[in-house]
Amino acid sequence: MEGTRIKEIPDKLQQIKEQLLDVTDMDQVKVAHEIIDDTPYKTKNYMKYMHDEYYIQHNKEHIIKQSHKKIPLKVNSERFQNKMVSHLISNRHSLRDYENKKVDFETFSNIIHYSFGVKNYGLGAYNQKKYPFKYTNSQGGLNYLDLYIVVNNVEGLEQGLYYYDFINDELCLMDIGNMRPLINEINFQNEFTVYSNFICFIVADMERVVPKYYKRAYRFSHVDTGILAAYLQLIAEYHDLGSCSVAGYLEHKLEELLDLSSNDYPILSICFGYKPEEV
Repeated sequence: MEGTRIKEIPDKLQQIKEQLLDVTDMDQVKVAHEIIDDTPYKTKNYMKYMHDEYYIQHNKEHIIKQSHKKIPLKVNSERFQNKMVSHLISNRHSLRDYENKKVDFETFSNIIHYSFGVKNYGLGAYNQKKYPFKYTNSQGGLNYLDLYIVVNNVEGLEQGLYYYDFINDELCLMDIGNMRPLINEINFQNEFTVYSNFICFIVADMERVVPKYYKRAYRFSHVDTGILAAYLQLIAEYHDLGSCSVAGYLEHKLEELLDLSSNDYPILSICFGYKPEEV
């Protein structure tokens, strides 16, 4: 068994696994659900959720500082016309076949910015004079989700691994090169992903949110990820790109690629590309 959390607490995990050895999958889900439900109603600890101060970290500062280069996005709001949302929802479907065509940088920028970028700034939130709020939802307004992007075929971008600095609306180049072999290894039963133009990996940094919402934060991290995934896919659909969500990846391999800590939880990957003419 491999993985950052498995290596960190192997004995505790093994003990729990042994206790659940003869428990059905459905009952294990019930156990996990109740364990992470620590609302005051159940715990009777009504003061637990009271916080005088709360330190906010918006993104991975060390990645931004150590990146090879920073590429500002090129957003064009004028490309959004009056397409009906119902039309986008009706036409969106999981696409596993992509045309060999570059995605222009402006299209790419719109998809990333209008799903995960800064929508506006609030005054006084968490005692900060200028607090950034994203387009997507985030429990408590905390910016605990991180967006990593593997670029295969985007105009003006080198192939490689990027981290999106949403505050400065910039891509931070983490690693240069053809990532298709690594993607094929990570998505070992989803080979079609290597032919996509780019792949987004959504990661929850639980260290930023658990101190406020405790174990229940784990639940909402999946809710927030789902909303972000919908934004990404619908905005891509607006720009005539197809997409497919992939959860069946080798987590420990992805953790190695992104150099994640045990507090970083990969939740979902989504690949994007142009639809073939016959689709």
